[in-house]
Amino acid sequence: MKPFSLLAVLAISSVFAVDVRMSFADGPSAVRTHASAASVTVARKRIAQAIKTDPIKSPGRVVVVYFTPRDRPPAASHTARIRRIVEETAKFYESELKRHGFPNRSMHVLRNDRGQIDIVDVVGEQTDYDKPDGQKIRDEVIPALRQRGIDADASVLLLFCNLMDYDPVAVKISHHSPYYGGGNHLSGTAWQCDSEILDTRRFRDPTPIRDGEYGRITIGRHNSIFIGGVIHELGHALSLPHCRQRVDEAERGTALMGSGNRTYAQQLRGEGKGTFITQTHALRLAAHPVFNRQVSRSIYDRPTTEFHDLRLSEGPDQSIQVVGRVRGTIPSHAVVAYFDPDGGGDYDATTATSIPGTDGEFAMRSGPLRPRTFGELRIVSCHINGTTSTRSLRYGINPDGTPNLSIAKLELELKPVIDKLQTSSVEDATKLLREIAGSDDELASIGQTVLNRFRNVEQPISIDAARIPTTTKSIWLSTIRPQSVEVGWLRATYNSVPDKNRLLSLGGDYFAHGIYAHAPAKHVYELGGNWKRLRGRSGIHGNLFGQVDFEIIGDGKSLWKATRVTAGQGNAFDIDVSKVQTLTLKVTDGGNGRGGDWGIWVEPMLTR
Repeated sequence: MKPFSLLAVLAISSVFAVDVRMSFADGPSAVRTHASAASVTVARKRIAQAIKTDPIKSPGRVVVVYFTPRDRPPAASHTARIRRIVEETAKFYESELKRHGFPNRSMHVLRNDRGQIDIVDVVGEQTDYDKPDGQKIRDEVIPALRQRGIDADASVLLLFCNLMDYDPVAVKISHHSPYYGGGNHLSGTAWQCDSEILDTRRFRDPTPIRDGEYGRITIGRHNSIFIGGVIHELGHALSLPHCRQRVDEAERGTALMGSGNRTYAQQLRGEGKGTFITQTHALRLAAHPVFNRQVSRSIYDRPTTEFHDLRLSEGPDQSIQVVGRVRGTIPSHAVVAYFDPDGGGDYDATTATSIPGTDGEFAMRSGPLRPRTFGELRIVSCHINGTTSTRSLRYGINPDGTPNLSIAKLELELKPVIDKLQTSSVEDATKLLREIAGSDDELASIGQTVLNRFRNVEQPISIDAARIPTTTKSIWLSTIRPQSVEVGWLRATYNSVPDKNRLLSLGGDYFAHGIYAHAPAKHVYELGGNWKRLRGRSGIHGNLFGQVDFEIIGDGKSLWKATRVTAGQGNAFDIDVSKVQTLTLKVTDGGNGRGGDWGIWVEPMLTR
């Protein structure tokens, strides 16, 4: 497809010059957690104008598949039930988009000549399938789709698996089905589970049932959970990440992409407020091809995007305020943010939204954030062709609820200082810090704290463990020569990583002492029983996407573990190594492959 032209970009910018100024009248002096109705109108017009400028028929559609193992029949009345569930799903998305200011958007689902939802029935090659077998099932579905002229890699697959075990006599149910989803703006897959009791007509059914995961519930609640799950996992297939509702959104119920799958339609039984879609996710879906009959020809282009003049500051009510400008080869109709505390995956991330102005300027703030936490702030540009671009930053929240923005300031305002430290001396970096910080004592203190770590740094692997004087009460492990070393990628390095950006980085901070340990890695040290404690941290270097397991072993016995560690603050350790003769630091793959598994041990120190 031909690339989106510069003329088209300029045309869109000029058409919306007046409207965007109006939309940005809300901020930055009055920064909000969400975009106003007038701003959303601008976003809607911006998408519409992009389509009008260079339109093509949208390739986006949801294809419904029913998969059943070779040794069992489909669940009773599956065709009629699945059609009702998909119609319910489409109606929910359409009504929520309309509520957020995006009317006339319907979910495009593959239908037959009579206008009914077309369900592609597929019988599996095997009899034994389980929860991890999503890819195996999808691979078996693809040939059946190909026979129908359907490209699975250019469709959003809503794949119902007949892998629920329902016993109507004992009135109990369990499942061994894939139950997850993922995708982008062009394709995706959502795996669901099905049984004969899964039906939108039974949301109010009070019949008790014993669920293998949820215990004693009613059939009505079972349907809320698993039909809500259909809508939730489809959200992932449409490229939506998790997020929960902010405090000011809670009056509407539970956010779909939080735990809203469990609360869907509960208002029909008087059990709660039900489920809703956040404005953040409505803005993302507004340009998705599945919800637009025509799209811009740029749908197949990936934007080059830059975030300029980013600044984080403390906002009112102990919130974090974010301002900046976004510029890209594909214009943005919205900028959204996820404030995601460490731990718990991204289910507890809360959101904020803004509509960029004529120069790409945006401003927004979080709601109240949980004290005593560190987290990741993901700033996402939503482009008019349905794509997104993301910039990630670290933040912290102090015990009193005030933001700790030192790491973000280090990455944003003090980046030139860190760049100088990468290539020059500490003295040169200190001089530049003075120029940048000026009279800002807080900024100067943040930079100086990092630079002080790099003064008088001991030479790595410069001493044998047996030759350390008994008068030495503490020593960096990175200065001790290991007995043996293995790393899974590139070469072993100490106090640095084998990369052009050589400084050890963890959670957005920088450190002078540490050990590079890309999985699978093993560093073995002969301590001779001469030390008492080992302290430090472990984590993934920089913002890499890896996931690893860390383990510290003493004389063959596991002393400490941290599993499935991803980018972030890492895990601190403080362990007893008394009488340990042989110490092993081990890093292995955390279960998602070896890509990006740049494990590092940060400031590991032995003390007597």
